[in-house]
Amino acid sequence: MDSLFTLQYTCLLVFAMIMLQLIVSRLYLTSTTLQYEKSRLLLIATAIVLITHYALQIKFKLRANDNNVGTVFNMLFYPIASYFLACSIIQIQSSRKTTRRYVIIGLLACLAIVGVFGTGWIVTGSMALGYFRHIMFGIFAISMIYFIVSPTIILRRTTHRINDETGGDISPYDRYVSSSYRMLCMLALSMIFAITWRPALFVVGPLILLAIFLFVSSFVALGFNMASVKDVLDEDDANNTATDNISQDIINDDPTTVSAQQAEQISEILAQWVADGGFRDTSANISKLAKQTRISRIRLSQYFDQQLGFTFRVWLSGIRFAEAQRLIQVHPEYNNDTISVYCGFSSRSQLYKIFNDNTGMSPREWREMQSKSTTI
Repeated sequence: MDSLFTLQYTCLLVFAMIMLQLIVSRLYLTSTTLQYEKSRLLLIATAIVLITHYALQIKFKLRANDNNVGTVFNMLFYPIASYFLACSIIQIQSSRKTTRRYVIIGLLACLAIVGVFGTGWIVTGSMALGYFRHIMFGIFAISMIYFIVSPTIILRRTTHRINDETGGDISPYDRYVSSSYRMLCMLALSMIFAITWRPALFVVGPLILLAIFLFVSSFVALGFNMASVKDVLDEDDANNTATDNISQDIINDDPTTVSAQQAEQISEILAQWVADGGFRDTSANISKLAKQTRISRIRLSQYFDQQLGFTFRVWLSGIRFAEAQRLIQVHPEYNNDTISVYCGFSSRSQLYKIFNDNTGMSPREWREMQSKSTTI
């Protein structure tokens, strides 16, 4: 009983601190998106649900007195918390239409669980619910799987889009996605069945606390680095861009291909964008490029795929890499920080990575090699 109390009390304190972290971090964020802030509120709601759950467990000693009652109580609160948490992931990753569909299905699942709990309690007169507990467990398991699988599918799709359509440092987003995967997998592999066997809770509980803490920390870090991905994450805005910002000079009867004439026109427009220094914007992405050039996002994607054979990210990285090489040769006195800023790299590590990928050397090693070549 003492160890169970310690686990429950630890969970209560951790989620209280997580809620405080989410609230306080808002004071320091100056540039986020509406979707991100909605996700923050959903995570705070998740923490409140779990704090309430553990407070009631501790006060009334539900699991301590009856393992079945404790299991029922877990099945009542965990799906609601998982629903809010999954909604927070989908809210920041998906379109309003997809989010709305998920919200409705998830809400119906939570209401079904609450309905079975209420019916079982009335019929049996006990919170252990009798055979209703098995019905509740079935709905609970299906709901938890849905809350886990749906965000995972959306994360995979969005990650592919982020990698293709952004040009800045996306490591904060990658960490957010990785922590999301870890947390969802942890829930998938353990929590559904661990609640039915008390000893498993002592193993699974601390691991899930760690996974959720890492997830929330990566979420907060993402809020400080939204500039390079927020336009691409806003699927609704991207779709509107594809409709409203198509240049009349580049409209084609076949919307699925880019003609030779179109390709030439787009190439000229992009060359002018590069000449104007558009690549120096560290937050450059395909959605922002579409707005600046008045070529639809879909058309640009078709151009990169069909005419160039690679993505916007590869194209922009090549331009920045070439400019970095030129600067190192023309201005050997420039340090790596200056070159990173001037070429549009959002961090020095991004400059190092692109040099390593293209030359197998660091910027300093490449600079020294060029210096030796010039001397010879």
